[in-house]
Parts: sequence; structure tokens; C-alpha cells
Amino acid sequence: MTYSSLNQPDDEDYQTAAEWLELLGEQPLDELSKRRLLHWLESSPTRRALFERMLNSWADPALTRAAQAVTQVNRPARAQPAADFRRGARWALCFSLCIALLVSNRFLSEAPASSKTLPFATATGIRHDLQLEEGSLLEISPASRLAITLDTTRRHVELQQGAAYFRVAKDKNRPFAVSIGTASVVAVGTEFNIDKLAQATEVTVYEGAIDLRAHPDDPPTRLVAGDQAQVSASGIRLQKVELAGLVDWRSGWLELHEGNLGLLVEQLNRYSPNPIQLADPDLAALPLAGRFQLKDVAASLELLTELHPLEQRRINQQGVAVIQLAARN
Repeated sequence: MTYSSLNQPDDEDYQTAAEWLELLGEQPLDELSKRRLLHWLESSPTRRALFERMLNSWADPALTRAAQAVTQVNRPARAQPAADFRRGARWALCFSLCIALLVSNRFLSEAPASSKTLPFATATGIRHDLQLEEGSLLEISPASRLAITLDTTRRHVELQQGAAYFRVAKDKNRPFAVSIGTASVVAVGTEFNIDKLAQATEVTVYEGAIDLRAHPDDPPTRLVAGDQAQVSASGIRLQKVELAGLVDWRSGWLELHEGNLGLLVEQLNRYSPNPIQLADPDLAALPLAGRFQLKDVAASLELLTELHPLEQRRINQQGVAVIQLAARN
């Protein structure tokens, strides 16, 4: 991928522009923040153009008015009733898609002439499908972070947080590698899912084969369709799964057989607009089994408290509304 510093913003500018738009969508800027935003916009013509493109991609009247009030962005208001711009899923979608579309366009429109790593992130509650220029498709779960590198000799993704399903385009000359901490997966053309969790990383192969390593110096472990691996500090634990009946994050459900409360809370936090915490860390080990709806956090928490001696508490932590799960008295 080739870039010109005179004509295109760098990756940090994309992130900064998104952060300013997020702040504008949440609350009015104070005078110091207004001056900082104006200084950032005026320091480079490409930054103002980038900011306006991201604003145009959402086309929300309230967000447009907030931006115009600070920056005098030259953009006509749309003739429609003005609805208040609220926090939550609507802004999360805007933030996620702004970043997603910009990164997607750059990968699709430019040939991988030289190595360039681009960050990618999805917001809480929002999944995104990302098509790479070499033909691979990534289905990325909510609350995930990746760094993607494409060049003439390699294809590499670092999964830093969350989960992703990979449909890898065949290219024998450029193996497709995914790193997850010290662990790594290498494939040529296949389909697999990786879910990075606090205690272990789960890798499931749906088609073809991959080579899995728990550490860079380890010999590879070959996984084929129907193999599932749990990768942790203790190594790799393999099992066979029935793919036809397997439920993964793409279904919007979490199916637990020998799970625990800590795992459920970790998965629900990818979708919950309010952080979920445990009042007692020891509750994380509470055994759980069953199927929980990830997209409907409220329903899953209600089911959880009906089936187990738990209760929900609404608390405020430094201005943030938190859902706390505690043992029922």
C-alpha cells in the first residue's frame, strides 16, 4: 500500500477525528476543548477534509449542528425534523462504521506495494464485516480490536481483543497469519473462528486446515475442520466439535456447557451499553450451563438472576452507570 503524506491523513488522524466526533456526540465542548479541536483542524488541510468526510458519513442533524457550532463546517443541514442525538447503540454504530468504512476503503482501493499496518476497531454492541483487497473476509465481533498488515509477501492480522471469523482467500505465496498474544495461526485458504478471552483463546476450524502454535518457538499443531482448541498458558487443549450444531458469537447467542459466570459476563460486556461487574471476584467461578442471548443483555441478566442466587444492582462509578452482579442475600 502506498501513501502520500501531503494528500492523505495518517492513521493517527483517523483515530483523532473519530474521537472528536464521539466527544461532540456526547456533550457540548467546553472552551478549551473547542480551541483544541480548531487547532487540530487548522494544522493540516487534510485533517479538516477527513473530519468533514466522517461527519458526512453519518448525516445526523444534531451531530452536524454540534460540529458547525464549533468548527463552522460548511455543510447544509438536511430538511428533516431534528431528533436529539443520544448516547448508546446509535452513536456506537456511527463511530464503528466511520472507522470501518475508512479502513475498508483504504484496503480495497490500494495495492499492497509496501508494508503498512492499519488499526481496526468495532464498538460495543456493533459487529462489522471487513473485506480485504486480497479477497479474504473478516467477520468481526463487537468490542474487538485488530491490526492488519498486507504486503507482497505476507498477510497478517493481530487480534488484540474480541473475536473474529476468518474466511481466508487462497494464496499459496502469501500465508495468512493471525497472532493472539504469543499464540499464532497460519492458514493458506480456510475458514476459522478465533475468540480471545481473559483465561484462554478459543480457535475453531470450520473448513480446511490451520497450523496453531501456543508460543512462537513451539512446533505447529495441525487443526482440521471440526477441531477446536483452547490455547492458554498451559498449552493447547484439543477437542472435536459438531460444526452443524455449533453456536458461536455470530449467532448472537452464547451456549455454555461447562462454563462459568466470569465467561458469561466477559461475553455480555461486548454488547452491554453499561459495564457489567461482579461485586465479588469469587463469583466468576460460579458454574453455568445454558444458552444466553448476547444481543439482549437485559433478558440474559434477568434469566441469570432467575436461575441462580444472584441479584442486579445499579451503581454509579465516577459518572458511569454500572450493572453489578452480587450474591442474593
